[in-house]
Amino acid sequence: MEIPGTSIFLAFSIDFIVFFPYDVGVFGNKYLLLELDAFEAEFYHLPKIVPYLAKNQKNLNKDGFSWDDSIEAMKRLIKDEDCEEYKPYKLFMRKWPLYGKLNLASKEKRFEDARKVIDKILSIDLLDPSAYLNLGFCFRSEKQFHKAEQAYKKGLELVDNKTPFLTGLAKTYEDLGKFEEAIYLWNQIHKAEKSPESLKRLVELKIYDTNIPIEELKKLKIKEIDDLDLSLGLNFERLMLKEFQKSYNDVDALNKLGVKLVHHKFSKLALKVFDRVYALSKIAGVEVKSDIAKLTS
Repeated sequence: MEIPGTSIFLAFSIDFIVFFPYDVGVFGNKYLLLELDAFEAEFYHLPKIVPYLAKNQKNLNKDGFSWDDSIEAMKRLIKDEDCEEYKPYKLFMRKWPLYGKLNLASKEKRFEDARKVIDKILSIDLLDPSAYLNLGFCFRSEKQFHKAEQAYKKGLELVDNKTPFLTGLAKTYEDLGKFEEAIYLWNQIHKAEKSPESLKRLVELKIYDTNIPIEELKKLKIKEIDDLDLSLGLNFERLMLKEFQKSYNDVDALNKLGVKLVHHKFSKLALKVFDRVYALSKIAGVEVKSDIAKLTS
């Protein structure tokens, strides 16, 4: 299965799950309805369901999903009935040849040319997350780190599956020397997915220590990562301080952080965290009394 825009994943060392859409129904005798992987649909700004010509079902069963065959079905479907519901298909058909050009330019490290292609993609569909991920990668490759940061942040606004964008942003923060921001993001990625890459970076950045060689960490499976015995590294407290800053107005998050700090014997920071919890509780109490006074006046 050929997937447009995948060069960015290779560049980030993120495993892309090859997904073969499956038949969820037939309408008329002409089309199949195929369900995409949720991440793939979101990434290319597509609905979760795409059409496929029924006549191609044998090839689908034998060779797997083909984007070219699906696009052929999109064209015929729109010709049969052009409606607003099919607008994402129209946009995708216009973007499809540009994805190929983008892949080639990225692989050949022609990043200025790649950005020109991305501009064309965004002129068609301003809400295409894949364009912003690729744009961040191009800017980062050209050492335009502040522009890369903005591209990744824009992409984050458009997706539920944030890991690829957080990964690019974490690396960009490292490039910019924003150490605390970088370790915070790597830890968020690690908590969400237990990925070998995030664990490797957290060990390299001395958040955690392990007896396993760094290069071996990349080969671990999720179950092996869960069972891994990690000790705290020299910079673990810096991560906790960043989490304190990020959770400054969230009582529940602060309580959990405080308990964690007590468990790891970071008493001074734990006291600061619980002092903040107490202050927020007093503020909340004042707000409740004020609301009651308004109701009874």
